[in-house]
Amino acid sequence: MSRSSQPHRITMHETQGCLIVPVQEELSQGAAQSIQQQILNRIHEKPVHGVVIDLAGVQIIDSALWTIFINTTRMIEVMGVPSVLTGLNPGAVASIIDLQLDCDAIATAMHLEDALQILTQNTQIASEADTNTGEQLEADAAPAMGTVLASLET
Repeated sequence: MSRSSQPHRITMHETQGCLIVPVQEELSQGAAQSIQQQILNRIHEKPVHGVVIDLAGVQIIDSALWTIFINTTRMIEVMGVPSVLTGLNPGAVASIIDLQLDCDAIATAMHLEDALQILTQNTQIASEADTNTGEQLEADAAPAMGTVLASLET
């Protein structure tokens, strides 16, 4: 079996409840799709609060590779998990802009630490919103429960 027909394996790790996916080498489309599948499988197996795809090792991004990364972030978000791309070097950024590739639908950060901060802030905001929604539902339900109890007493 030749190297090109083997699936590309990547080491992923978890920190602060977030999955970190470091890409430390140039990728073919097939390798990027393999990484995409590994990320989705990993999220399905063990849920996380966010995903950081660190592209620090990728020097050149063409439209096909960018599309795979964009679709990966969309798939992650459809699974209910926010994601951030980080580590884009100046050459990759220039390629993305020169090729007029869509970057509006994704979150990006310069460094891994910035990406983790974005994701942990989003998690805190979501937790607070869930708590406030639950408290509001209880407050809204209290008068209705009182009405039900009063009607049962009569």
